Amino acid sequence: MSAEDTNLPAAPSAVAELMHEMRNELTIAKATVEAFVDGKLPPTQQRLEAVLQALIELEAMIGDLPSGAPSVESRMRPSEINVCELLDREYQSLEAIARAKGVAISVRRCLRPAQACTHFYADPVRIGEIVKNLLLNAVQVTPSGGHIDIDCSRRADQLEIRIHDSGPGVRPDESKKIFEAGFRGSAAAAGSAGSGYGLALVRRFIEAHGGTVTLSQGGDHGAVFIVRLPGSVQALSPACGACESSFA
Repeated sequence: MSAEDTNLPAAPSAVAELMHEMRNELTIAKATVEAFVDGKLPPTQQRLEAVLQALIELEAMIGDLPSGAPSVESRMRPSEINVCELLDREYQSLEAIARAKGVAISVRRCLRPAQACTHFYADPVRIGEIVKNLLLNAVQVTPSGGHIDIDCSRRADQLEIRIHDSGPGVRPDESKKIFEAGFRGSAAAAGSAGSGYGLALVRRFIEAHGGTVTLSQGGDHGAVFIVRLPGSVQALSPACGACESSFA
């Protein structure tokens, strides 16, 4: 491929994917700032950092606009990050949206972050988008009064994130299509408008990191999305203990 080819217009679906991600960042930042203005949430440093992270990720996506869209494989920008801090900001960034719908979010995280997590090698924008898309999807399908449980821990040599919502779950005939671009399951369709690109991007971003994402049913109700990320091509440290925190 020549140098000129890299500046060709992106396919409509690729542009739609990029716009989907940019809209997510704007929605989260706007909802959080509105919650500050309305007095529904105090503007703590952690929440302000969550808004700032959303804007930083949006800025990175705007940088992708000249080329048309995020080509996952070619536009990865991996670096060493503290993935625990990054994920905590992502959880906080969804707080205003979850509260507005009457959905509680609880987080189970490591008591002491593993060295492999404080020195995690990955693209911070893509990791943020993975969690953001999964949580927005969970909030969308969870009814008012419901809850979302997040378990973030080390499992063997991987970072594992489990997101369990109390929504209607995914029908068996839809489970194999849920990660296809443009597909919207019946649970999402019954909630609110959406593009159908979120979960497809989740899988692409995770696979670009050498990880996996799976879907299972959450017992009597809900769905559980399980993300596993190596964070490095090298072996990582063993699992650590966990503690609880929550916000509603």
